[in-house]
Amino acid sequence: MYVLRACRGLEQALTRIELGTALLAFVAMLSLSMADIVGRNLFHATLPGGDVMLRQLVLWVALPGAALAVSAQRHLYLDPANLAARPRWQKWTAIPFNLAAAVVCALLTRAAWAYWQDAWQHQSTDAAWLTWMGLIMPVAFGLLALHFLLRAALATPMKAS
Repeated sequence: MYVLRACRGLEQALTRIELGTALLAFVAMLSLSMADIVGRNLFHATLPGGDVMLRQLVLWVALPGAALAVSAQRHLYLDPANLAARPRWQKWTAIPFNLAAAVVCALLTRAAWAYWQDAWQHQSTDAAWLTWMGLIMPVAFGLLALHFLLRAALATPMKAS
């Protein structure tokens, strides 16, 4: 019971952080878009690197949003066996499917981390901020893996002792 309570607490803490991150990125995205529109219309100029920053901010909104969807169990289900399962069977199929999703996300975390390290080694000095913005990929996939593990743990039926 203590483990389940700890898992729920960890997931709640993670969702607060992810929601805050996504909201801050969304506000930054809106502000940057408005500044770009005003700059084009009034000054016939745009912010240097603004379009690249906007593309990165889309990831900073979408990827924490994906983790929030997993924690709320509102993500896309691509497993037809779980969709076709009767409600009482879904509690048994949820564990292996969540574990499989965690493994896939862990592999994606590893690949994204290797990609980020390569980008870091080959960055130019003026694009260091862009490399740091790209850190969202391995972090987000790691968070997704953790959320799927927590979903598997929380779906585990516990025997009353």
